[in-house]
Amino acid sequence: MSTETIDTSTVEHIIQALSEPPAPAAEVVTLGRQMAERILSWLEDHPAIAGIALSTCEEVSVLRQALAEPKVELWAIHSVGPGEVYPCLSKEHAEREAKELFEQGEKMKADRIARGESVEHWHDWVTNVTPSPWEPAEHFEILAEETADHRNDLIARLEELEAKAEPQKSCKWTRDEDTGAYETACGATWHLFDGGEPEEHGQYFCHHCGKQIDD
Repeated sequence: MSTETIDTSTVEHIIQALSEPPAPAAEVVTLGRQMAERILSWLEDHPAIAGIALSTCEEVSVLRQALAEPKVELWAIHSVGPGEVYPCLSKEHAEREAKELFEQGEKMKADRIARGESVEHWHDWVTNVTPSPWEPAEHFEILAEETADHRNDLIARLEELEAKAEPQKSCKWTRDEDTGAYETACGATWHLFDGGEPEEHGQYFCHHCGKQIDD
């Protein structure tokens, strides 16, 4: 029977790898495509700068690979009236957002007409789907900030509604004069065969929801 031994340094290395946080990401510098193409062209025109063959120059290889990758398609919506631009997750997301804004504007216009208000100077809401005006890092940074703001707004609204909503402390029992049965607010029906009020039968709490009876 053989036994395997593990070097102490190996165990310590494993423990360290599991307990330490990941290393921070390397800093990324964004260059426009035209600038990257100019730098690559300059290096290719001056091979002596690299000091080695262009085919093995790391900088040239990295630039060639980066320029060969497909362009990242990022989309946004442009609200023509106020001239505001909002980043979106995808083209489908942008088209959905634009459609919802248009429908919201049409509903507001219809509501004004229904109230008898004039829409003579009403301007239809026009929202276009356009390529993003930001580079990827800025695009998603703005998108993340807007998403966080929407989340905070929803939480604040939910807390406001919860504060206004008072919990129902009793269950309303309503007697049907024809049948004598009691319909409860919690959706049940009870028949008191001997007639009378629930209190006369020692019933003070609803048998369905457990709340105090309000009759």
